[in-house]
Amino acid sequence: MNCDLIMRWVRRAWQMRRMVITKDQACFAFPGDDVQLDYIPLAEIELIIEMKDNVNELMDDDGVHALQLHTDKDGHNSGRSYYIQADSKEGLELIRNTFKILVKAAKRSSEHRTAFRMLQYKVKKVYVSSWFQGLVAILIAANFACTLVESEMLSQESADQTNSSVATVIDELNLAFTILFTFDLLVNAFAHWFRAFVMDPWNMLDFVVVSFSLISLALSRSSSVVRILRALRVIRIFGRVKSLRKIITAITMALIPVANVWLILFLLISIGAVIATSLFGLKDPENFSRFDRAFISLFEVTAGDPWPEALRQANEDGSTDWSSTAFIIVFTVTLHLTLLEVTVAVLLDNFIGASTKMDEEERLAAAEEIRRQQQTSNPLEPLLLKLARDFTDSDDLTDRLRDLYQKLDADRSGGLDSLEFCAAVKKLDFTPRIHMSDSDFASITNDGALCDSRGQLGPAEFETVMRLQIRHLTQSMLQLGTGERSASDTHFMQFGSIKMMMMEQVRDPAIAVVVSCERAGNL
Repeated sequence: MNCDLIMRWVRRAWQMRRMVITKDQACFAFPGDDVQLDYIPLAEIELIIEMKDNVNELMDDDGVHALQLHTDKDGHNSGRSYYIQADSKEGLELIRNTFKILVKAAKRSSEHRTAFRMLQYKVKKVYVSSWFQGLVAILIAANFACTLVESEMLSQESADQTNSSVATVIDELNLAFTILFTFDLLVNAFAHWFRAFVMDPWNMLDFVVVSFSLISLALSRSSSVVRILRALRVIRIFGRVKSLRKIITAITMALIPVANVWLILFLLISIGAVIATSLFGLKDPENFSRFDRAFISLFEVTAGDPWPEALRQANEDGSTDWSSTAFIIVFTVTLHLTLLEVTVAVLLDNFIGASTKMDEEERLAAAEEIRRQQQTSNPLEPLLLKLARDFTDSDDLTDRLRDLYQKLDADRSGGLDSLEFCAAVKKLDFTPRIHMSDSDFASITNDGALCDSRGQLGPAEFETVMRLQIRHLTQSMLQLGTGERSASDTHFMQFGSIKMMMMEQVRDPAIAVVVSCERAGNL
């Protein structure tokens, strides 16, 4: 397919480009030119979306028929989105269908899409679906109900009087559940093999539980070990139900700080046990004759049990035993009324903090996905965001841009042409990598107007371009709705207006000319 069409590049500007689609790539060039500006490997196109409801809002143009192409973040284009405009709905439909057919064929023939990978992808898609996970959760609940029935009807005391047919049904059901859970584990391992499977703690929990279930098949049905192993199967439901998984994860994260409080609690009970052994060993040998007995007695008291009767009795003459009374008061106030309350407070505080953190991570992940699907940003945005957040004043920004230029100008030639600039920014430490094309370079330099006489970016021209791009980024961020911003974006916007004012106080006449032209509507 060979045609001229309109594409969006930097700063929401639509530009005419020539597009040639082969069986492996979509290539772009200037109209009437054969020099390739950029290309997209068709096998790396992840989504093809027709811009409908939000196209006017994003592009500031009415009646636009546009197509959005999402690329693989680990591929050649570093996850960048491309926007293609057609002159009619029919033309857009033709381009979309062409892309769908060729992308599907390219993925099939790609080295990354072998028959095994394709099968693994399809199995994973089914396995992570909500209906499959719900079915597994139902099986786990049914297995637990079966375990409860077995404990009630086939206890050790009543096993001889129970109808043997019930025992047979219970055994057959447990065998069926074991087979189903083993199948579920094998499917999970195949769909996520290898690193994604072994690095997930919930998968490791499934592996341990299912392994114990298989071991239990070789043991006697009436063995208490078998019943314990079968009862443990129900904990797998925590990894299947999202709300339960979230609670367990938050509790696990909260237990680490609480461990310090538990250590203090253990030490204080141990100290109390040593003192109680010395003071009350003869008075109450049953509870305080040895350290282990004293520790267990004090632990029971900490858990809410009453104090031993011997410590609460008065002396033989009827007077108060102040040694035992003082010990009871100090121990109760220190541990029971103070430290246990602190433990609950620390656990609750960390649980709330962990839950809030997980909610924020989910919200940011959802916002990032929405932003990626609606991406109309500058490909330099990661670099621009870092610069915009870090600089303190205009001189500091100049110093940062000077250091950045030295990193990009590897050959120390004092000039960056389009090819050198695009290759250099892709080597910067950002994930995904920054992908720039010749068209992007032409756009940020206003078709070379901001370059030097050689058509390159010298140190001064580079600073001019980057200051302008930071200014455009700040303006676009200010236009975002509150719900579209992450927490870091909100923090950035608190100082956005101030930094924009600093950017307005430019010292380079070239920037002042461009800014004035933009305000006049000439760009």
